[in-house]
Amino acid sequence: MTDQTPFSPPPKIVFDAEPLVAHADNEQGKAKVSAYLDAVAHGASEGYLHQVNATEVRYIIARKYDRDTADQYLQWLSSIGINPSDNKSVWGTAADWVLDFNPALGDAYALATAELVDGTLLVGSDDDYDAIMADKGVHVSIERFRHTSA
Repeated sequence: MTDQTPFSPPPKIVFDAEPLVAHADNEQGKAKVSAYLDAVAHGASEGYLHQVNATEVRYIIARKYDRDTADQYLQWLSSIGINPSDNKSVWGTAADWVLDFNPALGDAYALATAELVDGTLLVGSDDDYDAIMADKGVHVSIERFRHTSA
């Protein structure tokens, strides 16, 4: 999404923890994450968040603010149509991502969820995704909401 290009949301969006934390904390890139969240809220896209990534969102926000604030944010995500998925079938695929590319476990679950639903994975500047995005054999769509850390 740039100022010159109109935003066209993908049909299915999988959220990694970093974009949601950036959104909740008003960090750089919040506007782009907001566009993806709005697409889900308005029914233009389906939104997905694996429970492992929801766990990350909760503890990161709770550490900075408090548990109630973190829970309120997750409840708001649920109210716009993003509910944590407990799809247990992705654990093997998540393990394969770790074996093949060695991302953090949360990133592996986000990747496995995106692969399962054939969705676009929204990530931040995390370098765990660099090798994955460069690999021509990987068929998971990955979009960065920012290219530098907060």
